[in-house]
Amino acid sequence: MHQFGKALFDSLSNSLNDDDFVARHRTKPTAFIRERKLPFQKLCLIMIWNLRAALHLDLERFFDLIGPNTSCPNPSAFSRARACLKASAFRELNDQIITVAGEFGLRDNLWNGLRLLATDGSTLRLPKGSPAIAEHFGGMTSRHDTFLPMARMSYLYEVRTNLIIDAQLTPYVEGECSHAYELIGGNVWSEDLTLYDRGYNDPRIIAWSVAQESHFVIRVAVGKCAAAQQFVDSGKSEVEFDYILEDALVEEFEGYGLKIPKTFRLRFIRIVLDTGEVEVLVTNLTDRERYPADQFSALYHERWGVEEGIKTSKCKIEIENWTGMSVASVEQDFRARIVCQNIAASVALTAQPALDEATTECRHNYKINMKRAIGLLRDQFVKMVMGTPEELKALLSKLAERLKKSACIIRPGRSYPRRAPRRIPPAAPYKPIV
Repeated sequence: MHQFGKALFDSLSNSLNDDDFVARHRTKPTAFIRERKLPFQKLCLIMIWNLRAALHLDLERFFDLIGPNTSCPNPSAFSRARACLKASAFRELNDQIITVAGEFGLRDNLWNGLRLLATDGSTLRLPKGSPAIAEHFGGMTSRHDTFLPMARMSYLYEVRTNLIIDAQLTPYVEGECSHAYELIGGNVWSEDLTLYDRGYNDPRIIAWSVAQESHFVIRVAVGKCAAAQQFVDSGKSEVEFDYILEDALVEEFEGYGLKIPKTFRLRFIRIVLDTGEVEVLVTNLTDRERYPADQFSALYHERWGVEEGIKTSKCKIEIENWTGMSVASVEQDFRARIVCQNIAASVALTAQPALDEATTECRHNYKINMKRAIGLLRDQFVKMVMGTPEELKALLSKLAERLKKSACIIRPGRSYPRRAPRRIPPAAPYKPIV
């Protein structure tokens, strides 16, 4: 864990202190060139640290962690500084986390030689009272005739590592399929298998996968697909068929410089749930010997990881607990909290082998508690990034020990009914003091 932690936090620190990195991610050439209370590095760290309470209190806590004699800026200074920061900084930092995790072999837990990804989306409640946010993102009108500003988000998620590979945040009217086009276009390749829920059975998503020689498994809404309904009625467990793309779609991809066949083979697979409900999956994994049909039920169940990832973002990271009233601040908060979540997920990954070794003779299997990882990391994050190598090593050792002690039992097959709607994060004047 120490070697990975050192590489990860060194990578983040080096980027935040790199002049070229700063130049790429500031809104104007004159920003962040003077010595101020909130230079580029500290501003980014504050946002990754995850501001949750009243802004002035969280700023004081952050600067107390840096040192007792450090002067704390006021909220107005924070707002002026963040106006000069591009959200793209956090996107590049997130790419670095994914790269470091790959270099240390954390992404090598494969399924039949393929890396498992999943994509899914959700909506986000945005701050009320900002005309700029309402105009840019749009929203919906409630049954009480009240306008609610909202955005739509999607994740490309690695289900066996809990890492968010990429994300999209757009106006509310954009659909999740359009997000998927962007997410898979530059991130999914021949060694990847992407799992999709209903609603993603879209010819363009299938065409992108074929163009990039990647693999997919999509749950089909049987009532909306005549071919899938015929397959269900046939009683067969699996069947191959010819999938035909429209000429216009083939020509569109040729315009991108990508040649794809008009016709290719796909495969329907029947999944029968414990409740007796029948699900139909469509995939381009047509090799029945290498990919037997009886493996697909467990495989598709792994897609649930992206649902848990979105729940972690909303309920544990509190991604809707916004810290500003501008479009730029929403995008910054969104990207910074993805970095926060991925740092916690990567630290949990490195702590898992030691936990597995310690619980070898236990009756149950155990896993790292993600909520605990987020909380412990937030307590020590500033010292980890800005401290000495000796301090980092000691902090990582303490973190690993605490994560091991707070591990969760894995209970396969356990399920619960859906809970009541989650708590909505408070508006700015009503944020808690802790």
